Amino acid sequence: MNEIYEEGAYRTAGNILDLASSMKENDGSVLVFIHKSVDGDCVGSGCAVAQILRRLGVTAYMAMPEPLPFSMGFLDVEDMLFYPEGDEKEVFPGGKKYSAAISVDCTEGSRMGCCGALYEMFPDSITIDHHEITELATDLKWIMPKSASACEMVYHMGLAVAEMLKVPVDQIIDTKAARCIMAGVVTDTGRFTYSNTRPETLAVAGELMKLGGDISEVCYNLFDRKKIPEFYLSNAACVGAELHFGGKMAMSVVTRDMFLKYDAGDDDIADVVSRLRDINGVELAVVLRETEDGKIRGNLRSKSSFDCSAFAGEFNGGGHKRASGFTIENGNINDIAKQILDRAETML
Repeated sequence: MNEIYEEGAYRTAGNILDLASSMKENDGSVLVFIHKSVDGDCVGSGCAVAQILRRLGVTAYMAMPEPLPFSMGFLDVEDMLFYPEGDEKEVFPGGKKYSAAISVDCTEGSRMGCCGALYEMFPDSITIDHHEITELATDLKWIMPKSASACEMVYHMGLAVAEMLKVPVDQIIDTKAARCIMAGVVTDTGRFTYSNTRPETLAVAGELMKLGGDISEVCYNLFDRKKIPEFYLSNAACVGAELHFGGKMAMSVVTRDMFLKYDAGDDDIADVVSRLRDINGVELAVVLRETEDGKIRGNLRSKSSFDCSAFAGEFNGGGHKRASGFTIENGNINDIAKQILDRAETML
């Protein structure tokens, strides 16, 4: 195991094994929580943790704040997704109560959408997260901002579990878990093109391939496969984008009418912000979209000099320096676009 991960991985593996033992002894079950506006890293790490727990003989599900995106259907994880039906619901399908929680790629209930209230019921939950904004200091919280992804952390945790149990790693990280972990690794490194990609990350990807994480399958489904409505809407969003501040910023505003025109879903512009960032000279790319439930969501990407996380924080969002997002509960999308431009002008 890479020494950078060793201390946190073994400590968290010990916590996972203690939790598994307690759940089996008391006939308990575990909910794994992730952030809203789901992406490959939160879904991949959450499902991988749930799958590892199942390999340990524990009933485990991942709480979903929204439907699984089309691009992630290939992960074959529908059997472990739990969609809460209000704060009062306390049981999984089949009637078994949940009794413990784990959060991955997120630590704040406020970022978990409709699942946040459930998460707050478990103040002593285990956490695996790589976001810089998190400041927690307990033995149950493994916070590692230098990690490229939460999934990379989950891989090392799974490896530590196998070593502690003295079993082959594929008994803990099976093909399904390996595929899920690979999804998060390639998502948060941009297929190993972002500056957070380190030699250790590439080594993890190699080990995941040996465990059944097919990198070609994962990358094709997450980045390249397109539904017809998605193809048309993302192209329209790119064509309608505007450059600002001498070409340092690119922004696209995607209204609800555009989604309706192409019969597209909320996730069908996922590739647009990266395409805008890749324009020569652009330092900051922003995509604003109106969601079906009337919210305004913003996605930000930057190159080398702009801190997206700090910028998103001004709109009650967060994330990473090079990739962040925010959600505004209500407002006019054009007014919000102007606020974004006014603030960005002072920072670019």
